[in-house]
Amino acid sequence: MDGTIGEIRLFAANFAPKSWQYCNGALLAIRSNTALFSLLGTTYGGDGVNTFGLPNLAGRSAVGVGQGPGLSYYRLGEMTGTDSVTLIMSNLPMHTHSLSGNVVIPAYSDEGDSGTPANNILASKASMYTNQGTDSTTRPIPLSMQIGITGGNNALNVLQPSLGMNYIICLYGVYPSRG
Repeated sequence: MDGTIGEIRLFAANFAPKSWQYCNGALLAIRSNTALFSLLGTTYGGDGVNTFGLPNLAGRSAVGVGQGPGLSYYRLGEMTGTDSVTLIMSNLPMHTHSLSGNVVIPAYSDEGDSGTPANNILASKASMYTNQGTDSTTRPIPLSMQIGITGGNNALNVLQPSLGMNYIICLYGVYPSRG
């Protein structure tokens, strides 16, 4: 299968053809792959003295180098992304939860005879529910209410629909000329 050195193709078979190898991040010897090393260098790994790395597209999608309008910048060989993410509060849109309920406090209309609430029931005192003599509205009691915690804290899958295939790279073939 003819190709240009460094060319990457999708290949539907379960083997890499002669002169091609899987794009799996393998380290290759420079001395036996000098033409490919001259194109890739250590962009994808290796020490640059004895070895260099192939791109690792196992379980990954390729993305163009550079930056488009409103998009992130990607440099050659950069690996980024994740299969899943766990959302935290700052990821969620601002929203509110409504809470309603009735608070019932047992009370007697008699005047109290204790100076502590411990083991006692709320009682009134003279003119407790009146203000300026005519208002008989009870006063609000500020209550701290909380809605219980919910959710399982499970990661959210962010994978795009995919089809497993092999990316292969040409090791030996036509050396590309600069245009």
